[in-house]
Amino acid sequence: MGFFRTLFGGIGRALGSVDEELLATGLAGRGELVSFEPTSTTVTIGNGFEERVCQIGLRVLLDHREPYEVSVRQRVPEIFIPRLTQQGVVAVRVDPADPTRVALDLNAPIPEVTLTRRTGPGSAAWILEHGTPLEVVLVQAEPMGVKDADEHEVFRLKLTVLGPGDPIQVEVGNAVPAAALPLLYPGARLHARRGDAPEQIVVDFARGLAGPAGAPGSASA
Repeated sequence: MGFFRTLFGGIGRALGSVDEELLATGLAGRGELVSFEPTSTTVTIGNGFEERVCQIGLRVLLDHREPYEVSVRQRVPEIFIPRLTQQGVVAVRVDPADPTRVALDLNAPIPEVTLTRRTGPGSAAWILEHGTPLEVVLVQAEPMGVKDADEHEVFRLKLTVLGPGDPIQVEVGNAVPAAALPLLYPGARLHARRGDAPEQIVVDFARGLAGPAGAPGSASA
């Protein structure tokens, strides 16, 4: 009996079968698509719809845990693939005893996740205290569906970094306190600090607007 269970379990995994128990009992989280590779294998299910076996790279975010990456082989209904790849994020279920066991939960809403607190070099707090001061111009801001450990909404910020040298554009994820939300408009010129790597940029929302691009009377020291 154990041989046949192992055999059919292996076939099911090869065909991208979803573990129904994992979907029912796993931890709810967010999966950000890192890679998405449809294979040539399809399965026609009872209602006549085709599901395609896909190899999917995910960055998994769970409440109060460090994000991590995992690879999932799972069947995805053909009609879901365009929406999934365009959206770039999906609800997932994770085995609490084995975080590498992850299933896409295509019928569930994508949950909001609260990140764990990070400290030390490379963390936002460390960069704000020790990083190199600079100014940035906000190009675009969009909520990422996660909060930091202080319950501040995290936004994906597209920024133009000003000097020294030619301006460059970067995209970063920064937590934004509720009091700083009025600063998130295109063209806002903001104080920021850079860490050891060029992409390690944290906007210093406590200092508010900077330079002539700021709204009159809004700059703070």
